[in-house]
Amino acid sequence: MSFPLARLQPVAWAVAGLCAVVGFLASLGFFVLSPGTAAGAWAGHALLALLGAACGVATVLRGEEIDRVRWAIVEDPLTTKGEAEYAHKDAESQRRLAGTAFLAAPVFVGYWLLYQLGAEDLPTFLLPATALAAYGIGVVAANRRAGAPSSPW
Repeated sequence: MSFPLARLQPVAWAVAGLCAVVGFLASLGFFVLSPGTAAGAWAGHALLALLGAACGVATVLRGEEIDRVRWAIVEDPLTTKGEAEYAHKDAESQRRLAGTAFLAAPVFVGYWLLYQLGAEDLPTFLLPATALAAYGIGVVAANRRAGAPSSPW
């Protein structure tokens, strides 16, 4: 039995929200941690690459969980046409929410680190982009593994 990724979605939302707030505070000069240096940006890139790729894979796996539930409902012979249509709409909504949650978490961690480490340096300035690119790579890699070109959006 695998770990249901539905449990990680609220965690991803919480991380995204917390990092958005502390990132905004850091952009105003109020730091939660002592300000870092641009040299720490390279470690931040590695961390965000791993986090972004893991969240991309989690998005695809969560989508597969949602689809299993959707098709169990739709393929039930006692399901009405209205229930089947609702199952499809609800599943697509859940897939978009999962994709947004798992994308927002690494991008907002990058946003926070951008200001925590000093936004004036180019390596630091690209931290959110690293998270975004790694997320995309994780989604593509997980979809190739699954063999289905599905989109989290």
